[in-house]
Amino acid sequence: MEPISFETKLKTLILFPLFLVLFGILIILIILTVFIPNGKKLATKYYKFFGWLGLKMVGINLTVSGLDYIDISKSYVVVSNHPSTLDIFTHIYGLPVSVRFLTKRELFRIPFLSRVLKILGLPRIDRGSSSLDLDKINNSIQSVIDDGNSIMVFPEGKRSNQKELLPFKKGAAHIAKDFNLSVIPVVTHNAHTLMIKGKVWFLSGDIHLDILEPINNVEELEVDELTQLFFDKINSKLTIDK
Repeated sequence: MEPISFETKLKTLILFPLFLVLFGILIILIILTVFIPNGKKLATKYYKFFGWLGLKMVGINLTVSGLDYIDISKSYVVVSNHPSTLDIFTHIYGLPVSVRFLTKRELFRIPFLSRVLKILGLPRIDRGSSSLDLDKINNSIQSVIDDGNSIMVFPEGKRSNQKELLPFKKGAAHIAKDFNLSVIPVVTHNAHTLMIKGKVWFLSGDIHLDILEPINNVEELEVDELTQLFFDKINSKLTIDK
């Protein structure tokens, strides 16, 4: 990674505190949606705005291809590579379906934020566990589907901080088969060069989301086969620079 310029450092020092303030306001607004009719829909709009806000603050130009593959009236399991912190913002804002991330349990211990996560219906998981305990999250996953939203899974389990994929975990395949959901593979290009784990510098640049053809025959494949199929489809597209 090239040395951070003075301009980037100055931009980050100015905009990062502003982002935190606006994030705090969004938390309050989402919490208040529980007191109004159709509050879930408004909360989802604020959630989408959060994705847009993060991208604009950093200075990301996001482009998306393959939008025609997605039927916005359906729920999916969306799987993607996870090279950067920016993936949260790009997938919330860039995908035509509203996604709910599998969220680590620790975030549900943070006051106010935990309330927002519950309002938005993000399923919680224990990432310290050796396997995904589906029995504990089935109800929240079903609620996501009932609300017309989709489940977002990063099968690598953590940020790779690089273009090369880490091994895929099997949770996404289990969810797809257990809930009979088609799977949308998504490939993120160039995010690994703009913000990596442990860094918050606001580096402007381009990120491209490549939405691939959905996998509809999940019931015909075993979990291991389905997981390998996710990996192969995403990995093959990572060889194409955007």
